[in-house]
Amino acid sequence: MVHITFDDVTQRFRGRTIFEHVSRDLPGGQVTAVTGANGSGKSTMLKLAAHLLQPSSGAVCVTEDGKELRRAELRARLAMVTPELRFYARLTAWENARFLLGLRGIRLTRERFRELLERVELPERAVRASAAGEFSTGMQQRLKLAVLLASDVPVWLLDEPGANLDEAGRSLVRREMRQAAAAGRLVFLATNDGREEGMADERIHLSGR
Repeated sequence: MVHITFDDVTQRFRGRTIFEHVSRDLPGGQVTAVTGANGSGKSTMLKLAAHLLQPSSGAVCVTEDGKELRRAELRARLAMVTPELRFYARLTAWENARFLLGLRGIRLTRERFRELLERVELPERAVRASAAGEFSTGMQQRLKLAVLLASDVPVWLLDEPGANLDEAGRSLVRREMRQAAAAGRLVFLATNDGREEGMADERIHLSGR
């Protein structure tokens, strides 16, 4: 299993301390939620876990079966759902998903894509011929989840995964997170959603500075 370890991590930005002295071990097979007010550093913690940022001090170490993963190895083992992820507005859902997964070396078949759309409760007829730029924000969030599921990686980093979804969609996200953890995946999410926080196995609260 993959483990992510924060060892006395402090993060500063433009002279401001975002958070400091965070130490926590995140094992596979569970959901860990990081909570806090806007600007407290929740998204920053996900980026540190993905090695997209370096800590101002301390260390973030990602291991698999006791072996530390290099950056390229880590990238192959994680997938992120974030507000920054944007689909190409002029491409269809199928074209976007096939392109994004192709960057990871994953070949997506039409049959598999239809299965994923059904799983995330996104009717194929609603997206078959439409450009992604025409989708509602909720439809785009469901498509992000479909791409995440297709990635089949052991680490999920989720930034407000229930954002822009109705209650049925948020329930779907919680169900998928539970199933992912039960399958041994490491699920690390940033959230202010009380139900997402409540279903987490572990919580990290950032008070902000």
